[in-house]
Amino acid sequence: MTELDNYIELKRQLLQAQLRVVYRYQRKTLPHGQKLKRTSNLTVVEDILQNSDQPLHISKIIQIAQKDYGVNLERDSIVSALIKKINAAKTFIRVAPNTFALKNSPEIVDEGGAL
Repeated sequence: MTELDNYIELKRQLLQAQLRVVYRYQRKTLPHGQKLKRTSNLTVVEDILQNSDQPLHISKIIQIAQKDYGVNLERDSIVSALIKKINAAKTFIRVAPNTFALKNSPEIVDEGGAL
């Protein structure tokens, strides 16, 4: 990796961290009972994984969805939806049993540098 690549990666990670703080702040400052906006369950899962620094087990995803988004995800339903997206090679990957990450997540790279 060149110095420019390293710098760009550092900036990307810093901006993602800043966005996570902004999202958390927004959720905390909404009037009681009001949600950010109506989103699909997969959008919630995608947001959770985007804000995570690592792949997450489905149990942790469900826990975060409940706590931070006020959304009750049904385990079997959301796993089924994730598997459909994985099989279509879109958005998500499975890194271990019931453990998921975003397809283009920088944390999910093997020693050879490829997914």
